[in-house]
Amino acid sequence: MKLIFAGAPDAGATTGTATPTSTSGALMQMLIMLLIFFAMMYFLVILPQRRREKEFKQMIESLKKGDTIITTGGVVGKIVDIKKDVIKIKSANSTELEIHKAYIAKVIKEKEEAKEEVKEDSKE
Repeated sequence: MKLIFAGAPDAGATTGTATPTSTSGALMQMLIMLLIFFAMMYFLVILPQRRREKEFKQMIESLKKGDTIITTGGVVGKIVDIKKDVIKIKSANSTELEIHKAYIAKVIKEKEEAKEEVKEDSKE
């Protein structure tokens, strides 16, 4: 049985001095790593998301009749009527659709419309 415990320290050979283990240093390192992780998550995920939400809210508040929009489904139309949470747009062939404001993807500016018309004219 001596071979099994050959690498183990001898139980009777204690010197009487106990070596204190430093768990407070390891705990501090772990806390610092957690703080760094949460700080990175805040700056890489939460702040950009808040910024996008703020820009979207400003875009929705600045909508007015006559603006051309693109919905998240890809429908392009001009705003005919604006209610509290719903807008009415006029699409191709005078089709009117009521769309919730949360489903607006983008407001097309007049300059972008002019660029698109120029591109279409150059294709013909």
